[in-house]
Amino acid sequence: MMKKVSVAAIFFVLAMFVAAPLAQATTITEVQAMITTLKTKTTSVLITGKSADKDTAGLVAKLDEASLKVDQAKFCDAIAKLNDFKARVNALIAAGRINQDPALGTTGTELLSDADAIIAALNELQLSTGTACVF
Repeated sequence: MMKKVSVAAIFFVLAMFVAAPLAQATTITEVQAMITTLKTKTTSVLITGKSADKDTAGLVAKLDEASLKVDQAKFCDAIAKLNDFKARVNALIAAGRINQDPALGTTGTELLSDADAIIAALNELQLSTGTACVF
């Protein structure tokens, strides 16, 4: 009886090691989906001014960089890219150049909220590695 329990326990432990990366991959996939959704919202948000197209392209580039860092499992670097994204959105809000009226579609505040949700998910992934991001 004791041997059966030991074999079962070893099998269970091995199964947990095999299943662990799958859970993380699903979480990474979910984070990538969140970034894709934020990118879609970013391309649709109304930004005004002469450099509106350049501003949109710059914001999308920051999200592409964050996505690449997630693929490389460099979660702290991805958070840094998202913080850069947030800083630029905040600058556009302060300048009155990005939509803040929900009746007109996506708002700058909504972009910030979505970025914060992605950062929270990335922090969870990073903590699963046993270390926290330091900024």
